[in-house]
Amino acid sequence: MSTSEAEFERLFRQHHDAVHRYVARRLAADAVQDIVSETFLTAWRRHGELKGDPLPWLLGVARRATANHVRGDARRGALHTRLSTEHDANSPRDPEPESQLTLALSTLPERDREALMLIAWDGLDHRVAASVMGCSTTAFAVRIHRARRKLQRALNTERDETTNVIHEARSMS
Repeated sequence: MSTSEAEFERLFRQHHDAVHRYVARRLAADAVQDIVSETFLTAWRRHGELKGDPLPWLLGVARRATANHVRGDARRGALHTRLSTEHDANSPRDPEPESQLTLALSTLPERDREALMLIAWDGLDHRVAASVMGCSTTAFAVRIHRARRKLQRALNTERDETTNVIHEARSMS
């Protein structure tokens, strides 16, 4: 085994679990291993270029691969929806129950949602999360501050809408 292969194997063993957890929180289980493999394939191709701590770089690659996968799924889903509505226009679909937090997060722009998830779910500090998102630590701090405010507003809106529905239902009985 060459020195290069040994270095890559060490990188893989050291960071595989962190990359896997990162991707697993963002995608369905059936897609996780593909994205993790794609991330490390990119790392293998470019491992000679890596300097310093490789984890932020690996998470950045995983983030882009995940985004590409999500966009592809969205395109396939839109096509599936369009085709199924052409064949069966009378088939209503029940929405899946979601928590208020999930609903509130879904209203945020992708960059805000990603910033919050890097901090809350991945446990990264601002410096590392900024590196993953490809911005300065200062820009990330501003982004996370704004994202938290947006999330709080979305949660308050969701709570207010739920309260209004409950009051309307009570007044009707």
